[in-house]
Amino acid sequence: MLTLDELTQRTGVSARNVRFYASRGLVPAPVRRGRSGFYGPDHVARLELVRELQGHGFTLSAIEKYVDAIPASATPSDIARHLSLLAPITGDRDVDVPGGLSGMGISPEAAQAVAEVYAEHGRQVAEELSEIVRTMVWPQFREAGYTAEQLREFIHRLKPLTIAGLVTAYEQAIDESQATYDSRRAR
Repeated sequence: MLTLDELTQRTGVSARNVRFYASRGLVPAPVRRGRSGFYGPDHVARLELVRELQGHGFTLSAIEKYVDAIPASATPSDIARHLSLLAPITGDRDVDVPGGLSGMGISPEAAQAVAEVYAEHGRQVAEELSEIVRTMVWPQFREAGYTAEQLREFIHRLKPLTIAGLVTAYEQAIDESQATYDSRRAR
């Protein structure tokens, strides 16, 4: 457990902001022991998440919506998963790919083709992962005595990891593609 001073040193968030964030429900209130308040790993993780969201340009209102979607029972490692996803995430669930590409000077036809590639491969990944869950994960869960509700919770927790894995795989593939293209051009 950390004192408020130790928490501010560790996270770089001022005491005033820690109190403000707690009053807005972005971080839990401190654990009280007598007249003193103490902070644990959950406070650290949530403060780091708030700072990262601010660094990505999220408004206070958007941060509140984002944090509200995280269950109060989330562990620091659950919150760390959210942090790991922030690099590729814009905060917008409904991204207008054709509109964004058209705004960059790409023809509407090419922009729509890109959107269709994303949609098709997204469906394919979802179908293949669903098959793995159905044939490999669910039997293992059932054998261990888990309920269908526990499987649903697992799948809910799997989604952020899946997104991060897809983004990482895409980034690696595009870097490899660019390197191949560059080496061909250099010949």
